[in-house]
Amino acid sequence: MNTPHHVVIVGGGFGGIRTALTLAYKRIPNLRITLITNKPHFEYNPALYRYVTGSSAIEVCIPLEEIFLGLSVEVIVDNITAVDKAGKTVTRASGENYAYDTLVLGLGSETTYFGIPGLKENSYGMKTVSEALKLKNHISEMLLLCREDASTGSHLNHDASFVIIGAGATGVEMAGRLIEYARKVAVEVGVDPTLVSVTLIEGADKILRALPAEFSDPIDAHLRKLGVAIMLNTAVMREEVEEIFLKDAQMMTGTVIWTSGVRANALYEASGLPVDKRGRVEVDEHLYAKGENAIHVIGDAAITTYSGWAQTAFYDGRFVATVIAAKMKGKRPPFYKPRAPVNAIPAGDGWAGVLITFGAWNFKFFGRIGWWFRRLADLRSFMAILPFPKAVRVFFGGCISAKCNICIEKANSTHD
Repeated sequence: MNTPHHVVIVGGGFGGIRTALTLAYKRIPNLRITLITNKPHFEYNPALYRYVTGSSAIEVCIPLEEIFLGLSVEVIVDNITAVDKAGKTVTRASGENYAYDTLVLGLGSETTYFGIPGLKENSYGMKTVSEALKLKNHISEMLLLCREDASTGSHLNHDASFVIIGAGATGVEMAGRLIEYARKVAVEVGVDPTLVSVTLIEGADKILRALPAEFSDPIDAHLRKLGVAIMLNTAVMREEVEEIFLKDAQMMTGTVIWTSGVRANALYEASGLPVDKRGRVEVDEHLYAKGENAIHVIGDAAITTYSGWAQTAFYDGRFVATVIAAKMKGKRPPFYKPRAPVNAIPAGDGWAGVLITFGAWNFKFFGRIGWWFRRLADLRSFMAILPFPKAVRVFFGGCISAKCNICIEKANSTHD
Protein backbone atom coordinates (compact mmCIF):
# COMPACT_ATOMS: atom_id res chain seq x y z
CA MET A 1 0.00 0.00 0.00
CA ASN A 2 1.30 3.45 -0.90
CA THR A 3 2.19 5.90 1.85
CA PRO A 4 -0.62 8.47 2.11
CA HIS A 5 0.03 11.93 0.72
CA HIS A 6 0.23 14.08 3.84
CA VAL A 7 -1.25 17.58 3.74
CA VAL A 8 -0.29 19.64 6.78
CA ILE A 9 -2.30 22.82 7.33
CA VAL A 10 -0.87 25.34 9.79
CA GLY A 11 -3.42 27.79 11.20
CA GLY A 12 -6.94 27.26 12.48
CA GLY A 13 -8.47 30.42 11.07
CA PHE A 14 -10.85 30.94 8.17
CA GLY A 15 -8.47 29.70 5.47
CA GLY A 16 -7.01 26.74 7.31
CA ILE A 17 -10.36 25.37 8.39
CA ARG A 18 -11.86 25.82 4.93
CA THR A 19 -8.91 23.98 3.36
CA ALA A 20 -9.25 21.05 5.73
CA LEU A 21 -13.03 20.83 5.36
CA THR A 22 -12.95 20.98 1.56
CA LEU A 23 -10.30 18.27 1.34
CA ALA A 24 -12.16 16.08 3.84
CA TYR A 25 -15.44 16.43 1.94
CA LYS A 26 -13.72 15.33 -1.28
CA ARG A 27 -12.78 12.00 0.34
CA ILE A 28 -9.68 11.60 -1.79
CA PRO A 29 -8.11 8.12 -1.50
CA ASN A 30 -4.66 7.87 0.05
CA LEU A 31 -4.82 11.39 1.54
CA ARG A 32 -3.98 12.29 5.14
CA ILE A 33 -5.05 15.69 6.49
CA THR A 34 -3.53 17.29 9.60
CA LEU A 35 -4.46 20.71 10.96
CA ILE A 36 -2.01 22.27 13.43
CA THR A 37 -3.27 25.28 15.37
CA ASN A 38 -2.42 27.03 18.62
CA LYS A 39 -6.03 26.95 19.86
CA PRO A 40 -8.58 24.12 20.28
CA HIS A 41 -11.25 26.39 18.91
CA PHE A 42 -12.02 28.65 15.97
CA GLU A 43 -12.31 32.36 16.78
CA TYR A 44 -14.77 34.27 14.63
CA ASN A 45 -12.99 37.63 14.61
CA PRO A 46 -15.69 39.64 12.75
CA ALA A 47 -17.93 39.27 15.80
CA LEU A 48 -15.36 40.20 18.45
CA TYR A 49 -16.58 43.80 18.55
CA ARG A 50 -20.02 42.46 19.53
CA TYR A 51 -18.50 40.26 22.24
CA VAL A 52 -16.68 43.27 23.69
CA THR A 53 -19.99 45.12 23.85
CA GLY A 54 -22.13 42.50 25.51
CA SER A 55 -22.95 39.69 23.05
CA SER A 56 -22.51 35.97 23.72
CA ALA A 57 -19.05 34.42 23.53
CA ILE A 58 -20.54 31.34 21.83
CA GLU A 59 -20.64 33.23 18.54
CA VAL A 60 -16.91 33.93 18.57
CA CYS A 61 -15.54 30.67 19.98
CA ILE A 62 -16.41 27.38 18.25
CA PRO A 63 -14.70 24.09 19.26
CA LEU A 64 -12.70 22.55 16.40
CA GLU A 65 -13.93 19.17 17.53
CA GLU A 66 -17.45 20.22 16.57
CA ILE A 67 -16.32 21.59 13.21
CA PHE A 68 -14.52 18.38 12.18
CA LEU A 69 -16.90 15.92 13.83
CA GLY A 70 -17.09 12.74 11.74
CA LEU A 71 -14.42 13.89 9.26
CA SER A 72 -10.94 12.46 8.65
CA VAL A 73 -9.01 15.48 9.89
CA GLU A 74 -6.37 15.14 12.59
CA VAL A 75 -6.22 18.25 14.79
CA ILE A 76 -3.06 19.01 16.77
CA VAL A 77 -3.00 21.93 19.20
CA ASP A 78 0.53 23.32 19.23
CA ASN A 79 2.63 26.21 17.96
CA ILE A 80 4.76 25.91 14.84
CA THR A 81 8.13 27.59 15.29
CA ALA A 82 9.96 26.74 12.04
CA VAL A 83 9.59 25.37 8.53
CA ASP A 84 12.31 23.25 6.94
CA LYS A 85 11.63 23.56 3.21
CA ALA A 86 14.43 21.21 2.16
CA GLY A 87 13.47 18.49 4.63
CA LYS A 88 9.72 19.15 4.17
CA THR A 89 9.03 19.30 7.89
CA VAL A 90 7.55 21.78 10.34
CA THR A 91 8.85 22.09 13.87
CA ARG A 92 6.38 22.34 16.71
CA ALA A 93 6.95 24.17 19.98
CA SER A 94 7.11 20.78 21.66
CA GLY A 95 10.26 20.12 19.60
CA GLU A 96 8.73 17.41 17.43
CA ASN A 97 9.15 17.57 13.66
CA TYR A 98 6.13 16.88 11.54
CA ALA A 99 6.69 15.77 7.95
CA TYR A 100 4.53 16.96 5.06
CA ASP A 101 4.13 16.32 1.37
CA THR A 102 2.09 19.50 0.88
CA LEU A 103 2.11 22.37 3.36
CA VAL A 104 -0.63 25.00 3.60
CA LEU A 105 0.24 28.07 5.67
CA GLY A 106 -2.75 30.05 6.91
CA LEU A 107 -1.32 31.77 9.97
CA GLY A 108 -2.81 35.14 9.14
CA SER A 109 -1.55 38.36 10.69
CA GLU A 110 -0.40 39.70 14.03
CA THR A 111 -0.55 43.11 15.65
CA THR A 112 2.19 45.64 15.01
CA TYR A 113 2.54 49.01 16.73
CA PHE A 114 4.83 50.68 14.17
CA GLY A 115 7.35 51.38 16.92
CA ILE A 116 5.08 53.97 18.60
CA PRO A 117 6.25 54.25 22.23
CA GLY A 118 3.84 53.10 24.91
CA LEU A 119 1.14 51.62 22.67
CA LYS A 120 1.98 47.97 23.23
CA GLU A 121 2.16 48.44 27.00
CA ASN A 122 -0.87 50.68 27.50
CA SER A 123 -3.41 50.04 24.73
CA TYR A 124 -6.03 47.32 24.33
CA GLY A 125 -6.31 45.02 21.32
CA MET A 126 -9.20 42.91 20.05
CA LYS A 127 -7.76 40.32 17.69
CA THR A 128 -8.47 37.36 20.00
CA VAL A 129 -11.19 36.27 22.41
CA SER A 130 -8.85 36.78 25.37
CA GLU A 131 -8.03 40.34 24.26
CA ALA A 132 -11.73 41.04 23.74
CA LEU A 133 -12.62 39.79 27.23
CA LYS A 134 -9.86 41.91 28.77
CA LEU A 135 -11.20 44.99 26.97
CA LYS A 136 -14.80 44.16 27.87
CA ASN A 137 -13.95 43.93 31.58
CA HIS A 138 -11.89 47.11 31.40
CA ILE A 139 -14.78 49.11 29.90
CA SER A 140 -17.05 48.07 32.78
CA GLU A 141 -14.34 48.86 35.30
CA MET A 142 -13.81 52.34 33.90
CA LEU A 143 -17.51 53.16 34.07
CA LEU A 144 -17.69 51.90 37.65
CA LEU A 145 -14.64 54.00 38.49
CA CYS A 146 -16.38 56.96 36.89
CA ARG A 147 -19.33 56.42 39.25
CA GLU A 148 -17.06 56.18 42.29
CA ASP A 149 -15.23 59.37 41.32
CA ALA A 150 -18.52 61.21 40.81
CA SER A 151 -19.78 60.11 44.23
CA THR A 152 -16.73 61.62 45.91
CA GLY A 153 -16.75 64.76 43.80
CA SER A 154 -13.40 63.87 42.26
CA HIS A 155 -14.66 62.74 38.87
CA LEU A 156 -12.11 62.71 36.09
CA ASN A 157 -13.67 63.12 32.66
CA HIS A 158 -11.21 60.76 31.05
CA ASP A 159 -12.57 57.76 33.01
CA ALA A 160 -15.41 57.53 30.49
CA SER A 161 -13.33 58.63 27.52
CA PHE A 162 -12.55 55.90 24.96
CA VAL A 163 -10.09 56.39 22.10
CA ILE A 164 -9.93 54.04 19.12
CA ILE A 165 -6.88 54.28 16.86
CA GLY A 166 -7.42 53.10 13.31
CA ALA A 167 -10.54 53.72 11.23
CA GLY A 168 -10.50 50.54 9.19
CA ALA A 169 -13.39 48.09 9.37
CA THR A 170 -12.59 46.97 12.94
CA GLY A 171 -12.20 50.51 14.26
CA VAL A 172 -15.42 51.69 12.63
CA GLU A 173 -17.39 48.69 13.89
CA MET A 174 -16.05 49.16 17.39
CA ALA A 175 -16.69 52.91 17.49
CA GLY A 176 -20.33 52.62 16.42
CA ARG A 177 -21.13 49.83 18.84
CA LEU A 178 -19.05 51.13 21.77
CA ILE A 179 -20.65 54.55 22.09
CA GLU A 180 -24.12 52.99 22.34
CA TYR A 181 -23.01 50.19 24.65
CA ALA A 182 -20.98 52.38 27.00
CA ARG A 183 -23.82 54.88 27.37
CA LYS A 184 -26.24 52.05 28.12
CA VAL A 185 -23.93 50.59 30.78
CA ALA A 186 -23.37 54.08 32.19
CA VAL A 187 -27.12 54.45 32.82
CA GLU A 188 -27.23 50.98 34.42
CA VAL A 189 -24.44 51.82 36.89
CA GLY A 190 -25.71 55.31 37.65
CA VAL A 191 -23.36 57.42 35.53
CA ASP A 192 -24.48 60.36 33.40
CA PRO A 193 -24.31 58.90 29.84
CA THR A 194 -23.34 62.28 28.41
CA LEU A 195 -19.96 61.86 30.13
CA VAL A 196 -19.17 58.97 27.77
CA SER A 197 -17.09 59.92 24.75
CA VAL A 198 -15.68 57.85 21.90
CA THR A 199 -12.98 59.27 19.63
CA LEU A 200 -11.89 57.56 16.43
CA ILE A 201 -8.39 58.56 15.24
CA GLU A 202 -7.18 57.93 11.68
CA GLY A 203 -3.94 58.91 10.01
CA ALA A 204 -5.48 59.10 6.52
CA ASP A 205 -7.85 61.75 5.20
CA LYS A 206 -10.94 59.48 5.45
CA ILE A 207 -12.23 56.49 7.34
CA LEU A 208 -12.19 53.11 5.56
CA ARG A 209 -9.47 54.49 3.32
CA ALA A 210 -9.34 51.39 1.08
CA LEU A 211 -12.98 51.87 0.07
CA PRO A 212 -14.56 54.54 -2.17
CA ALA A 213 -15.62 57.82 -0.59
CA GLU A 214 -19.24 57.43 -1.76
CA PHE A 215 -19.40 54.40 0.52
CA SER A 216 -17.32 55.58 3.48
CA ASP A 217 -18.76 59.11 3.70
CA PRO A 218 -22.30 58.02 4.74
CA ILE A 219 -20.76 55.75 7.39
CA ASP A 220 -18.66 58.66 8.63
CA ALA A 221 -21.79 60.81 8.84
CA HIS A 222 -23.68 58.13 10.77
CA LEU A 223 -20.88 57.71 13.31
CA ARG A 224 -20.80 61.45 13.91
CA LYS A 225 -24.59 61.44 14.33
CA LEU A 226 -24.19 58.80 17.05
CA GLY A 227 -21.75 61.12 18.80
CA VAL A 228 -18.41 59.60 17.76
CA ALA A 229 -15.68 62.24 17.38
CA ILE A 230 -13.59 61.50 14.28
CA MET A 231 -10.09 62.89 13.91
CA LEU A 232 -8.57 62.46 10.44
CA ASN A 233 -5.02 63.17 9.25
CA THR A 234 -3.93 62.65 12.83
CA ALA A 235 -0.69 60.90 13.76
CA VAL A 236 -0.22 59.21 17.12
CA MET A 237 3.23 59.93 18.57
CA ARG A 238 3.21 58.03 21.87
CA GLU A 239 1.02 56.81 24.71
CA GLU A 240 1.47 57.03 28.45
CA VAL A 241 -0.80 55.88 31.28
CA GLU A 242 -4.12 57.72 30.86
CA GLU A 243 -2.69 60.05 28.19
CA ILE A 244 -2.11 59.87 24.45
CA PHE A 245 0.10 62.27 22.53
CA LEU A 246 -0.80 63.29 19.00
CA LYS A 247 1.30 65.31 16.58
CA ASP A 248 -0.20 68.65 17.61
CA ALA A 249 -2.18 67.82 20.74
CA GLN A 250 -2.61 65.46 23.65
CA MET A 251 -5.66 63.73 25.15
CA MET A 252 -6.48 62.35 28.57
CA THR A 253 -8.17 58.96 28.36
CA GLY A 254 -8.50 55.84 30.45
CA THR A 255 -8.84 53.57 27.43
CA VAL A 256 -6.96 53.35 24.13
CA ILE A 257 -8.04 50.63 21.69
CA TRP A 258 -5.52 49.83 18.96
CA THR A 259 -7.03 48.50 15.71
CA SER A 260 -4.64 50.01 13.19
CA GLY A 261 -1.53 47.92 12.60
CA VAL A 262 -1.24 44.36 11.36
CA ARG A 263 1.64 42.43 9.85
CA ALA A 264 1.85 38.91 8.49
CA ASN A 265 2.96 36.29 11.01
CA ALA A 266 6.73 36.35 11.52
CA LEU A 267 7.05 32.66 10.60
CA TYR A 268 6.70 33.42 6.88
CA GLU A 269 9.80 35.59 6.74
CA ALA A 270 11.70 33.33 9.14
CA SER A 271 11.00 30.40 6.81
CA GLY A 272 12.82 32.11 3.96
CA LEU A 273 9.73 32.72 1.86
CA PRO A 274 9.67 35.79 -0.44
CA VAL A 275 7.94 38.56 1.53
CA ASP A 276 7.12 42.25 1.13
CA LYS A 277 7.65 44.98 3.75
CA ARG A 278 4.47 43.86 5.58
CA GLY A 279 5.70 40.27 5.76
CA ARG A 280 3.22 39.01 3.17
CA VAL A 281 4.31 36.27 0.80
CA GLU A 282 4.55 36.45 -2.99
CA VAL A 283 2.42 33.68 -4.49
CA ASP A 284 1.91 32.27 -7.97
CA GLU A 285 -1.26 31.43 -9.93
CA HIS A 286 -1.88 28.35 -7.74
CA LEU A 287 -1.19 30.16 -4.43
CA TYR A 288 2.14 28.41 -4.05
CA ALA A 289 4.79 30.60 -2.46
CA LYS A 290 6.95 31.89 -5.31
CA GLY A 291 9.71 29.39 -6.09
CA GLU A 292 8.04 26.59 -4.11
CA ASN A 293 6.02 23.61 -5.33
CA ALA A 294 4.90 22.17 -2.02
CA ILE A 295 4.01 25.23 0.10
CA HIS A 296 0.74 27.12 -0.34
CA VAL A 297 0.11 30.45 1.39
CA ILE A 298 -3.48 31.58 1.89
CA GLY A 299 -5.47 34.38 3.50
CA ASP A 300 -4.04 37.55 5.03
CA ALA A 301 -0.40 36.65 4.37
CA ALA A 302 -0.72 36.00 0.64
CA ILE A 303 -0.10 38.94 -1.69
CA THR A 304 -3.40 38.81 -3.56
CA THR A 305 -5.82 41.55 -4.61
CA TYR A 306 -8.23 41.11 -1.70
CA SER A 307 -6.11 39.60 1.06
CA GLY A 308 -7.10 40.70 4.55
CA TRP A 309 -10.78 39.79 4.34
CA ALA A 310 -12.34 36.71 5.97
CA GLN A 311 -14.20 35.99 2.73
CA THR A 312 -10.89 35.92 0.86
CA ALA A 313 -9.40 33.46 3.34
CA PHE A 314 -12.42 31.15 2.91
CA TYR A 315 -12.09 31.46 -0.85
CA ASP A 316 -8.34 30.78 -0.76
CA GLY A 317 -8.81 27.69 1.39
CA ARG A 318 -11.35 26.21 -0.97
CA PHE A 319 -9.19 27.05 -3.97
CA VAL A 320 -6.03 25.46 -2.56
CA ALA A 321 -7.96 22.31 -1.64
CA THR A 322 -9.12 22.12 -5.26
CA VAL A 323 -5.52 22.50 -6.50
CA ILE A 324 -4.32 19.72 -4.20
CA ALA A 325 -7.17 17.43 -5.27
CA ALA A 326 -6.50 18.07 -8.96
CA LYS A 327 -2.78 17.28 -8.64
CA MET A 328 -3.47 14.08 -6.73
CA LYS A 329 -5.81 12.95 -9.50
CA GLY A 330 -3.27 13.83 -12.18
CA LYS A 331 -5.39 16.68 -13.51
CA ARG A 332 -4.42 20.22 -14.40
CA PRO A 333 -4.96 22.50 -11.39
CA PRO A 334 -7.09 25.65 -11.77
CA PHE A 335 -5.66 29.17 -11.87
CA TYR A 336 -6.39 31.63 -9.09
CA LYS A 337 -8.88 34.38 -9.92
CA PRO A 338 -9.33 36.99 -7.16
CA ARG A 339 -12.92 37.48 -6.06
CA ALA A 340 -14.05 40.83 -4.68
CA PRO A 341 -15.45 40.46 -1.15
CA VAL A 342 -18.74 42.00 -0.09
CA ASN A 343 -18.00 44.88 2.29
CA ALA A 344 -20.56 44.91 5.09
CA ILE A 345 -19.49 47.40 7.78
CA PRO A 346 -21.68 47.83 10.90
CA ALA A 347 -21.63 51.27 12.49
CA GLY A 348 -23.86 50.94 15.53
CA ASP A 349 -26.56 48.51 16.55
CA GLY A 350 -29.02 47.86 13.71
CA TRP A 351 -27.12 49.97 11.15
CA ALA A 352 -24.52 48.99 8.55
CA GLY A 353 -23.17 49.98 5.16
CA VAL A 354 -22.88 47.34 2.45
CA LEU A 355 -20.84 47.59 -0.76
CA ILE A 356 -21.19 44.92 -3.45
CA THR A 357 -18.96 45.15 -6.50
CA PHE A 358 -19.75 43.53 -9.86
CA GLY A 359 -17.13 44.53 -12.39
CA ALA A 360 -17.36 48.31 -12.78
CA TRP A 361 -20.65 48.51 -10.87
CA ASN A 362 -20.94 49.31 -7.17
CA PHE A 363 -24.17 48.62 -5.28
CA LYS A 364 -24.53 50.32 -1.91
CA PHE A 365 -27.00 49.82 0.95
CA PHE A 366 -27.15 51.63 4.27
CA GLY A 367 -29.13 51.41 7.48
CA ARG A 368 -31.30 48.54 8.70
CA ILE A 369 -31.16 46.66 5.40
CA GLY A 370 -27.37 46.85 5.55
CA TRP A 371 -27.43 45.49 9.09
CA TRP A 372 -29.49 42.47 8.13
CA PHE A 373 -27.26 41.89 5.13
CA ARG A 374 -24.26 41.83 7.46
CA ARG A 375 -25.98 39.42 9.84
CA LEU A 376 -26.83 37.13 6.93
CA ALA A 377 -23.16 37.27 5.95
CA ASP A 378 -22.28 36.12 9.48
CA LEU A 379 -24.74 33.24 9.17
CA ARG A 380 -23.24 32.28 5.83
CA SER A 381 -19.78 32.19 7.43
CA PHE A 382 -21.01 29.85 10.15
CA MET A 383 -22.65 27.66 7.51
CA ALA A 384 -19.29 27.41 5.73
CA ILE A 385 -17.78 25.58 8.72
CA LEU A 386 -20.75 23.95 10.48
CA PRO A 387 -23.82 21.90 9.54
CA PHE A 388 -26.88 24.13 9.06
CA PRO A 389 -28.62 23.38 12.42
CA LYS A 390 -25.45 24.09 14.38
CA ALA A 391 -24.67 27.18 12.33
CA VAL A 392 -28.10 28.61 13.15
CA ARG A 393 -27.67 27.90 16.86
CA VAL A 394 -24.28 29.63 16.95
CA PHE A 395 -25.71 32.56 14.97
CA PHE A 396 -28.32 33.10 17.67
CA GLY A 397 -25.74 32.75 20.46
CA GLY A 398 -26.68 29.20 21.39
CA CYS A 399 -24.33 26.50 22.64
CA ILE A 400 -23.88 23.53 20.29
CA SER A 401 -22.19 21.24 22.83
CA ALA A 402 -20.79 21.13 26.34
CA LYS A 403 -17.36 21.71 24.82
CA CYS A 404 -18.29 25.30 23.93
CA ASN A 405 -18.02 26.57 27.49
CA ILE A 406 -14.75 24.65 27.99
CA CYS A 407 -13.26 26.30 24.91
CA ILE A 408 -14.42 29.74 26.03
CA GLU A 409 -12.84 29.22 29.44
CA LYS A 410 -9.55 28.19 27.78
CA ALA A 411 -9.68 31.13 25.39
CA ASN A 412 -10.21 33.53 28.28
CA SER A 413 -7.64 31.97 30.59
CA THR A 414 -4.62 33.53 28.87
CA HIS A 415 -4.28 37.15 27.78
CA ASP A 416 -1.90 37.69 24.85
